[in-house]
Amino acid sequence: MPNWCKGTLRVRGTKEDLTKFVLEGLNPVTYLGQELEPLKMDGLGRIDCERCWIKGTYRGFVVDSHVYFDDLEDEEETTIGLETEFAWGISAEELLQSCKKYGVDMRIHAFERGMQFNQIIEIIDGEITKDEEVEFDDYEWDCICPNIGG
Repeated sequence: MPNWCKGTLRVRGTKEDLTKFVLEGLNPVTYLGQELEPLKMDGLGRIDCERCWIKGTYRGFVVDSHVYFDDLEDEEETTIGLETEFAWGISAEELLQSCKKYGVDMRIHAFERGMQFNQIIEIIDGEITKDEEVEFDDYEWDCICPNIGG
């Protein structure tokens, strides 16, 4: 079983691009990886994702996230937050491919308690602007959220 690098993946774009990313870029799966029915928007403009594989990632998942698209303006750029977990760490290159495909930006600050590091990734306009791994001398003291991940 992997250590999980966990954090909130913030995805920014227009309502249309965000909807396309969620409906086409996330694939519902069981904990063992068996595919489930594709995501659908309900009558209230909500999409629920219990466990969804982020397509194109090695083992990146959105977990227990709910997005309300009726609350979003059509043409304005806006941000949604998706709770995520990645096995062992996050590949900025894999996320970059999703950003390019769906026309969105992404940012995450993720925590890995087991191996005691954080990852900070930011992708804007199809470019990786930040891809850092932060290590600590005293993880429990210095990390802002030492109980997340692992």
